[in-house]
Amino acid sequence: MDKKIAVIGSGIAGLTAGLLCRDSGAEVTIFEASSKRGMDLNSLNLDLDDQNSGYVDIPLRVMSPHAWPLTLKMCEILSVKTFEVDTPVACSWLDESTWFRSSKFRLGSKLIPWVPVRYLFQSETYQILLGFFKILKLNPDNFPPELTVKDFIEQLNFAPLFSKGFLFPLLTTICTCDEKSLEKWPAIQILDLMKKIVFGDRLRRIAGGTKALAEKLGMGLNWQSGVYIKNLSEKSKGIFLSSKNMNYGPFDNVICAVQANQLKFLPNSYDPELKILRSFPYTSGTLWIHRDMRFMPKNKNDWSALHYQVKKDFSSSMFSVWVNPIEPSIARHEPILQTWNPIIEPRQEKVYKTLTMERAVVSGENQKLLQQLNDVHQLPNRKVFFCGSYAAPGVPLLESAVQSAITVINQLGLTPLNREIYEMCSPKMH
Repeated sequence: MDKKIAVIGSGIAGLTAGLLCRDSGAEVTIFEASSKRGMDLNSLNLDLDDQNSGYVDIPLRVMSPHAWPLTLKMCEILSVKTFEVDTPVACSWLDESTWFRSSKFRLGSKLIPWVPVRYLFQSETYQILLGFFKILKLNPDNFPPELTVKDFIEQLNFAPLFSKGFLFPLLTTICTCDEKSLEKWPAIQILDLMKKIVFGDRLRRIAGGTKALAEKLGMGLNWQSGVYIKNLSEKSKGIFLSSKNMNYGPFDNVICAVQANQLKFLPNSYDPELKILRSFPYTSGTLWIHRDMRFMPKNKNDWSALHYQVKKDFSSSMFSVWVNPIEPSIARHEPILQTWNPIIEPRQEKVYKTLTMERAVVSGENQKLLQQLNDVHQLPNRKVFFCGSYAAPGVPLLESAVQSAITVINQLGLTPLNREIYEMCSPKMH
């Protein structure tokens, strides 16, 4: 095959799409506005003289085998090693004592959430465990697709300590969005994700972090880094792309793997597509990478990989990830934390960096938008396609981005040559 394909954007959706196109025999060019890959653009290295040491993913990524099957399968195919990690949870009142800490024990094939003995008889622990067992007994198939997370919380009559003090902070951790956005998410997707993560197998981390997977995904692709695409045009000879100083093309197809709200390079003839894409909702927040220990439990015996802090009136909450026990390359460094939308700002002298992030939000309206986008992709002689975390149903976003790339490859009619990749892309796998 001598097909030439351009991929705009090098997040996981763009890199996965590029890999799948390349494995199908196409010549692939990746265009990235930054000088580095988008997928690991914000990673931090604490040991500048050793690229394999002191590595911190931003944001930190751990994955459940049940909720990230395609992403982990891609790691397996590309010989990117993963390892199991524990992510116990500690919950504290803001500026006060810790009132809950989790652990797990195995019951048959299930890992059941539990707590250390010193917390077992506290009233807060009872409310948290009762909420967990309510979720364990539920069947996501019994929930109507239009039921929102807010409706789900109200119907199940969860104690405020569980819903506001634990469940919402946990879900905003996974989905990196605010509570108001989360309330609109389809309950069936969130409940299914919760059961898979909380009651499923131990989470896994990529050995070497996101960088290790990004490097393998990008191998064999033609790279145009530091190129901000300003215009796309379809001509009789193919599709042409232009930046401030250069023109590129012709290409047989273009895959747009940037956020749905960042497609300014599309001409007016794409107004129908732009109308759909601009309708996908986004939310934003700020991730702080720091070493301010006010964001960890006061008692060091309670330190956990995840720490939720909430005001006693449940008016606001925040979570911090203690990176060191999850990332072996910084195990001996001083504690590094990642805090999402902190209620108080970390002390400036203890801040490594801050990162404002936009995230696709899932709502009941998204399913209609996804169907409209799919209809556009199915039009005869279609040349331009769209993929990203917004372009596939459900959560988590990393997994939906991979799913969207696979969907586009199928819509292009490409056939991966690698047997394992071909099987992963088979519609029957999804």
